[in-house]
Parts: sequence; structure tokens; C-alpha cells
Amino acid sequence: MFSIKNFFILLSLISAYILITEAQEKKVCEANQIFNGQDCMCAPGYFSSKSDESKSRCEDECEDTFKSIFVQGVCVKGIFSRIDRNKQPECNLRCGMNFHWWTTVGLLTIAAASIATLIFTIPMCIATCSSCLHARKANKNAKRVYEETTNPQPNKDQSAVATMGYNPYSYWPYYAPRA
Repeated sequence: MFSIKNFFILLSLISAYILITEAQEKKVCEANQIFNGQDCMCAPGYFSSKSDESKSRCEDECEDTFKSIFVQGVCVKGIFSRIDRNKQPECNLRCGMNFHWWTTVGLLTIAAASIATLIFTIPMCIATCSSCLHARKANKNAKRVYEETTNPQPNKDQSAVATMGYNPYSYWPYYAPRA
């Protein structure tokens, strides 16, 4: 008799067989490739260095993608240069961008100007700040001298000292009375 347990075992064996045969028939693609149903082709953004058509398409597409006043598109060849030549994938070209020479000169000029600004501005700020502090102190001192010369009124501390009796021997212990 055919039981349900035997039916599930047979069903699992058939499904395993189908999966194994499908996996063997399916072509395995290399890095940067996708399977389009029949064979492997380069993934979007990657190009093959083995065919001239793919190389020229890479150059045209990179030039169109990255073309501007400051940068230009180039087809980069050495993205897998650290891997052995025979182990490199077929799709080994990719778009990159390269600065025009005037962009490089402009960036270096801007960097040099900013560094020079920092070098020359910081000491000027320090000198300005210290001269401002000295001028403020001199202004305060000039106001005090002016007020003392125009209004010769003794202030609170001076009047307190003037009314106190002065004992010249009060701080000397050997003049203190003996017990």
C-alpha cells in the first residue's frame, strides 16, 4: 500500500532531482556579468576588453556620461590589476572620470590661496586683538587719571586709612608686650 509518508518522500526526491538538474544546466556567470536567459553578458556599467565593439562602446559611453568643463570620461582598464591575468573576469572595463589640466591647476591655486590666507590672517588677528586689549586698558587708565586730577576727592579706602591710627610696631612680634 502506498502511504502518505512514502508519497512525501517520493515528492521530495523528485523535487531534489529537478533542482539538481536545473542547477547543472544553468550557466554560472563570472564577476560583473549577468545571465540574460541564454548566455552571460556584462552587467550595466561594465564592458569587455576582449571585443572591440565593447571597448568603443565603453569609450563613447564614458565620454558622454562624464563630459563637462572640469572633467572628462575615460574607460578605465586596470580595475582588476591585482588579480592574475588568467583569473580576471571578462568584463574588466569601467567608466571613470579624469580632471582636465586647468581643473587641477585651479584646485591647487585655491588650496595654496587658502593656506596662505590662514598663515597670514591668524597673526594679524592676534596682533589686532592684543592692540585692542592694550588700547582698552590705556583708555581705562587715562579716564582714572583724568578723574583724579579733576576731582581730588579721596575715595572710600583712602578716607578709611586716614582716620585710622597708625601703629608702626603692630606687625613685629618682638615689640609685643610680654606676659
